[in-house]
Amino acid sequence: MKNIKYKSFSSFFNLFKRLFKTKNNNVTFITVHKGNLKDNLGFVYAELSKRNSNFNYTFISKEEYSFSEISSLASFLHKIIEIFRLFLFKSYKMATSRYILLNDNFLPMAYMNFNSKDVVIQLWHGAGAFKKFGLSSTSNQDLIELQQLISKKLDHIIVSSKNVAPFYEEAFGVDSEKILALGIPSTDYYFKKHDLNELRVKFEDKYPKAKNKKIVLYAPTFRENEKMDENLIENFDIELFNNELGSEYILCIRLHPQINNASLNEENVINLTDYPDEKELLLLADILITDYSSIMVEYTLLNKPLIFYPYDYEYYLDSERGFYFNYKNIVPGPVARTNKELINIIKEDNYDFKKINDFKTYQFDHADGNSSKRVVDLLYANK
Repeated sequence: MKNIKYKSFSSFFNLFKRLFKTKNNNVTFITVHKGNLKDNLGFVYAELSKRNSNFNYTFISKEEYSFSEISSLASFLHKIIEIFRLFLFKSYKMATSRYILLNDNFLPMAYMNFNSKDVVIQLWHGAGAFKKFGLSSTSNQDLIELQQLISKKLDHIIVSSKNVAPFYEEAFGVDSEKILALGIPSTDYYFKKHDLNELRVKFEDKYPKAKNKKIVLYAPTFRENEKMDENLIENFDIELFNNELGSEYILCIRLHPQINNASLNEENVINLTDYPDEKELLLLADILITDYSSIMVEYTLLNKPLIFYPYDYEYYLDSERGFYFNYKNIVPGPVARTNKELINIIKEDNYDFKKINDFKTYQFDHADGNSSKRVVDLLYANK
């Protein structure tokens, strides 16, 4: 079913590509995740909009070609209308766009025919390099062939530093000249002026349990295994955390968008899975706890404590996903394998900020708040 949708969309794209000319002021943004413009695409969109009001924008998101939310005849008919709008109108807009920017793989691209005028830029959705992804994390030959077809269509892949560029070459299967270390547009957020007191007051108004407490944000990643995802919260002893630390800290949990089946008792924690802006949460957090999530890479820009809780390290290490580095040697924070170790680390309040800074320096060539400008400069250089 999915392959039929991908090939159908690309067929309309290829038809419109033959029938209509590319328009220099047409721009298409494609996101596989929810399109809320809080990520790299949103920051590039904002920078483009500041420079030129004559661009015409088209936005395509995964939700538009997903049938997962259909629950009634009415929703089915509504989805059919959306699909036709996607296949006819948005495929036309994309086919006539001079600039196409993505924050993940867009599988229909494997079957699309671009021309020399098109500029296709992969911004990706994570900063730096840590856990493996793309071609580095699969042995499935069908996926490998699909990724290779998609990568051929990319003109540039934007990364955070020259140090991590080789990992992106491997993950996308591209030559080094396609990789540009211009910085991650969404990290510009951390270099803007923010009134932390105002943010904190707004947060506490919405979540009164956080008043007068330090925020510990637990943000684990998905496991690509439904059973492992289902047990994710069970492996974090929330009761122990509250008993030992509840007078000083409030536990907030933000689950990965791909985790759909982990149960969470919201009486004991603050569930921030649907909080609209992840970066705002990182600003508010006093401590970040994660496992293998790339969220920790951008968190190092804030020079705040990080704790790693890889309770299923052996499973993750043995999976195809794995890491680009030796996990235990490279992570910029203490590693806890049990809940008791985790609690003790927080109580001891002793963190190696030099290691955090060294990790940040390796992962980021540009920590200046101008990454969006550099990406848009690249677009203008291709006009």
